[in-house]
Amino acid sequence: MKLKNIRIRNFRTIGTEQSLDLEHGVTIVGPNSTGKTNLLRAVEMLFTGLDNRYGYDVEHDLTFGEATTQTGMIATFVGSEDNDDDFFSLYNDLNQMLETPKEVKPEFSLYLYFTKTGTPVYKFFSNETIKASLKAQFSRKQIQTLTTLFDKFVCHYVPSSKSISELYASLLLPFVRRSISSLLQDKLTEIDKRLAEIASHLDEQLKLAGLPKIKSSFTLPNNSLEQLLSHFDFKLADPHTTSIDRKGMGIQAASILSSFLWITQEESKLKKSTIWLVEEPESYLHPELAGPCSSMLEQLRSQSLLITTTHSLGFVPSDPRQVVGTSIDDHGRTKVATYKTYFEATAHIRSALGVKFSDYYNLGILNCFVEGKSDREVLKWALSKITPSEDGTNAWSHARKCEFLDFTGISGLEGFLKATYAYIHKERAVVVLIDGDSAGNITRKNLQQYFGQHQIQFHANSEFISLHSGFSLEGLFPHSWIKDLHDQHPTWFSEYSEDVTGSLQPFTLKSESSKVQLRDALVARAEQASDLDWASRFIEVFSVLDACLAKKAALLGIA
Repeated sequence: MKLKNIRIRNFRTIGTEQSLDLEHGVTIVGPNSTGKTNLLRAVEMLFTGLDNRYGYDVEHDLTFGEATTQTGMIATFVGSEDNDDDFFSLYNDLNQMLETPKEVKPEFSLYLYFTKTGTPVYKFFSNETIKASLKAQFSRKQIQTLTTLFDKFVCHYVPSSKSISELYASLLLPFVRRSISSLLQDKLTEIDKRLAEIASHLDEQLKLAGLPKIKSSFTLPNNSLEQLLSHFDFKLADPHTTSIDRKGMGIQAASILSSFLWITQEESKLKKSTIWLVEEPESYLHPELAGPCSSMLEQLRSQSLLITTTHSLGFVPSDPRQVVGTSIDDHGRTKVATYKTYFEATAHIRSALGVKFSDYYNLGILNCFVEGKSDREVLKWALSKITPSEDGTNAWSHARKCEFLDFTGISGLEGFLKATYAYIHKERAVVVLIDGDSAGNITRKNLQQYFGQHQIQFHANSEFISLHSGFSLEGLFPHSWIKDLHDQHPTWFSEYSEDVTGSLQPFTLKSESSKVQLRDALVARAEQASDLDWASRFIEVFSVLDACLAKKAALLGIA
């Protein structure tokens, strides 16, 4: 079971409904006091349960000045028939109690609102009429269904204000105890026997004292091995072995962070979906630990739903789909914004820090800059389709490890490079991919002239790669396919021509939507191809890109 999306309204600074897409996890960026923490708390509050375990309080949690409204949330979940059949069996029973049953799908919604007394009210169906004779039964069944749903999740909130010792006690220690107690389970009979022997010795002494009717006994706390194992000392060696609380705050925080993946894996064994709500992971870290700890979080993201807030560029994912920003409107209400590029996503942080992009950033070790989102997606898709052959052809070890970062078009890429390339090329391997069309040619000339004036090397097939002459990224696909698509969809093209031999000439498309339609059609045809004949131009580009990245990495000593 996965939590896919949550919509929130009238919760703390969140007034009008704000939406968080959680399909890829999300990192929330923005200035102080813009509602980042409130978004984390809202996700946690979704799992408050009928007993209000997270303590929703109208006075503190209802948006100030909204006394006539209610805090509300709509969560979208996606389940699996194989793993979640217990839930869907109950959900279908509920559905059949409606006057007009709906089609049951893997994706469903859960509605939550809080009454004026702070009582949580959950519904699986909004504005649907329940059969009059089944209302009481429906209510009981809904509670059972909700309990089954929430039992599939574990939600961990990790506030920046919590001490390392508190995090160890509340997060890591319970799983250490559980893991060790499972090893001792087969010793339980021996433990009970030894406890009985000890009690027998005491009884003998009580008998000598004239108290033969007094009988002693020892039992495990609540008959639980876990409670018997009250504590384990967490120690670190660097190389001197001491308790974790004797180390620096950065090492302490990194060590606790390192436990989150193991906790997630332990919960997975219990068939739980883990949600991590991590507030400002950089709080206790020295900047040099940001990179390694960011890598740990990325691994955690791959096995759980990870939602973080941050003020650090080092913890902002390079994929803009995984980032949202917060701001405050004129009425003091939180607004959530999405971003098209990494550059946009980090603007708030860079502005708040008062630094240029090159001073502190989250580039990968190996990077390829491309014009836009579609370029990034097509290139990553093509890399995944062109797998290495047994003889090592198409291995492209550097190209496959690189980060593809996109901008808002060719002009955005040009502006970014002029502002930052002088700094970043000294620290990271960066190769720029430029379209071979007229706009790309203009940008290429502008950049070569600009960097030449500043004595910065910017050479073809070294610092940048130009795609095939006259063509943008679409031209990497077989030209016969493009000719076929023109015959089928001439309205997609604003300029189109073939030369005397029938060869395709550079073309232009009418709009961005036409470009998307063309690319989708080309990708779909490649997906159906039985060989890689369609990929010859892609292979040329990736081969050159890999060689350029390898050379850059070697020069920087980061290969």
